[in-house]
This record gives sequence, structure tokens and C-alpha cells, in this order.
Amino acid sequence: MELNLFEASPLILEKIKSLCGLLWQGKKEYEQVAANIHDKELRHAILMLAQENNQYARELSSQIETLGGVPPKENIYEASAEAKIFHDENEILAFCKLNETKMLEVYRDILNESFLYEGLRKMIRYQLNGILCAFTQLKLLNSFSNLKRHRKQLIS
Repeated sequence: MELNLFEASPLILEKIKSLCGLLWQGKKEYEQVAANIHDKELRHAILMLAQENNQYARELSSQIETLGGVPPKENIYEASAEAKIFHDENEILAFCKLNETKMLEVYRDILNESFLYEGLRKMIRYQLNGILCAFTQLKLLNSFSNLKRHRKQLIS
């Protein structure tokens, strides 16, 4: 006999499953992108995004199970068929910006649910803040790299 203290509506469970899948998909894609980046700092930042996506997806998967749903399995999510190979940092950042926009939209959609219990709302909020922080760090790294390149050009 199973006991669920909180049972979420099917709509909320589906939204959380969708977010979980988006995070695992992002993890796979970030790992694929990082494998082709030569800049050590940028590769590290992208791998941190992958790790954060994985952590958040696992937390959501556990929540889904706790709420009486069937969590999605990570191994069903693959990086897209076409290899993500970018020619410069601007293309990498554009890819990350697109992913950021998709994730923020899904997180905010869940947070707008009126029947979201407070514990889950807090988890979704801190994950959203963590995602925003990770993308901000990536943007700052890019700004710093651009500044370094600009200074080198001035010296040359």
C-alpha cells in the first residue's frame, strides 16, 4: 500500500515531467557541445550547465515519484541527431541562449500554477534561480573573454 502525502494534479505532473525531460535533453546536448570546445574555461562552464541540468532533473524525477507519478527515465533522452559543432563562441552562446529561453519559459509556466504546493514551488524557484545564475556566469565568462581578445588586439 502506497501513501502519498501530496498528490499533484495530472497537469502539474505532466509539466514537471516535461521540464525534467528538457533538463536531461539539455544535459546531453551540453555534454556534446563541450566535447568539441577547445577553450578550457568555456568547456568547464558548459559542463557545469550539464551537471546542473542533471542534478535538477534528478530532483524533479524524485518529486514526480513522491507525488504519485511515474518519473521519466534519463536514458530515453538523447542529444539531437545532428552533432552540435560550433565554429565560434558566439554560436555556442546563441545555442545556450536558446536553451535558456526554453527552460525559463517552462519553469515560469510551472510557477504560475495555482495548485502547486509550497515545497515544490520552493524547489522550482531555487532551480530557476540556479539556472539563471549558471547562464549569467556563462555570459560573464564570454564578456571577459571578449575583453581579453580586445586587449590583445590593441597591444598587437
